[in-house]
Amino acid sequence: MVRSRVPDWLAVGAGGAVGTAARALLDQVALAFPVGGLFLPWSTAAVNVMGAFGLGAVAAWVGGRLAIGRGGAAELRQLKLLVGTGFTGAFTTYGTYIVASADHACRSGIAEAAARSLALLALGGAAAWAGTRVGKRMCAPSAPGESGASRGEGA
Repeated sequence: MVRSRVPDWLAVGAGGAVGTAARALLDQVALAFPVGGLFLPWSTAAVNVMGAFGLGAVAAWVGGRLAIGRGGAAELRQLKLLVGTGFTGAFTTYGTYIVASADHACRSGIAEAAARSLALLALGGAAAWAGTRVGKRMCAPSAPGESGASRGEGA
């Protein structure tokens, strides 16, 4: 059997297309259901926090699978490109966050803008940490007597 491999650029592009669409959909929801008192649309904060969690989980899961020898290196690398680089890269936004922070600094002062930006950065860091913990846990070896099927593996 001959296995063809999807080019890396296509995996990143496909993930990016889905990530962009998901981001646009969430932005539309944020327009329909605005939240006051924030210095940026809630969807911008949400995608960055969810993206940090997701990227942490994928990176830890792929790294864990490679470390225990479960899964092919090429396939896991491509999954990381598809989900991590492609989807998460398109879903999250650094530029919008920075522009909103700069605009808030002009309106409310640098101290308040810096405090809010640091809070969002801390929230993203906590989400990435939590995602990493989840990703590691998902690929942890089974406990003695626990079958892979009871953990959702195989079928």
